[in-house]
Amino acid sequence: MELYSQKSSLNVAPMGDELVMMDTSQGQYFGLNSLASQIWSLLITPKSIDDLVVELMSIFDVTEEECRADTALFLQQLVDKQLVKVTTAA
Repeated sequence: MELYSQKSSLNVAPMGDELVMMDTSQGQYFGLNSLASQIWSLLITPKSIDDLVVELMSIFDVTEEECRADTALFLQQLVDKQLVKVTTAA
């Protein structure tokens, strides 16, 4: 099972209910809307997609299928931009 967690070397600052992140190693800024910011905050500790879906469904009125699809897509975007760490749970 893959676990996702925040990359610790990012500079993160809140802007209202959104977040702005700077990855100094890449020299790039990234912005997260309120939903993405909520997912980001949950990744302070390593979580699986299953864990995230359960937590997000308790916060938002969304079906499990929609939540899982959107979460998986967002996590893949974070992985592609090297903004999260991915580890494998034993």
